[in-house]
Amino acid sequence: MELRRFFVSQEDISGDTVTVRGEEFAHMTRVLRMKPGYKVIVCANDGCERLCVIRSISGDEALLDTQEVRRTDDKKISLTLFAGLLKNSKLDLVVQKSVELGVDVIVPFVSERTAEKKFSAERAARIALEAAKQCGSSRLSRVEDAVTFAEMTDRLKEFDTVLFAYEEERGLSLSKADIRGKNIALIVGSEGGFAPGEAAAAQAAGAVSVTLGRRILRAETASIVGCALVLNALGEL
Repeated sequence: MELRRFFVSQEDISGDTVTVRGEEFAHMTRVLRMKPGYKVIVCANDGCERLCVIRSISGDEALLDTQEVRRTDDKKISLTLFAGLLKNSKLDLVVQKSVELGVDVIVPFVSERTAEKKFSAERAARIALEAAKQCGSSRLSRVEDAVTFAEMTDRLKEFDTVLFAYEEERGLSLSKADIRGKNIALIVGSEGGFAPGEAAAAQAAGAVSVTLGRRILRAETASIVGCALVLNALGEL
């Protein structure tokens, strides 16, 4: 039977002892009803899987003994997806599939043509956690609070390469873009795309305008396909 997977922080690991708290503790004990002696896999966002056995369970935490540590993910680059907010909870799908592909950070944003304005980072984080468990990842993607378009462009200087998926781009395809460095960003808009002024602002901030191909993709499809193309080009898929 496949072992259940739990995520903790680095501070929860002391030598061979792992402490599980919070929502992961609740899921372990109240939902799965695990008891001392059960074996699980614990990940701490460091690319390692820890095979552990539950030693004890108290009122608000479980202590686990580490039996084996396996390195399973030696990622050499980091990919951040800036994704425009989408209607009808379609961003849920983007978060789920981005995590499965191996995106490190997901940052929703609101632009001039964005119809949806509401976003729950807490809900998205739960989706990311479940996706990481489902796909057997040893790393947990981070989902941030939504930002404005201007706030997003202010952050672009943090990255080595920024790719801007622009519906009006006709020349450079993402698959042929020159992607350099270890800290990469991909920007994909919402259903309405980008206003010309936003495209100019992104390019002025260092983003490289690219096309995802000759077909018109739904916004959620564009994010997923774009992430897959970038990660594949970097050998990280």
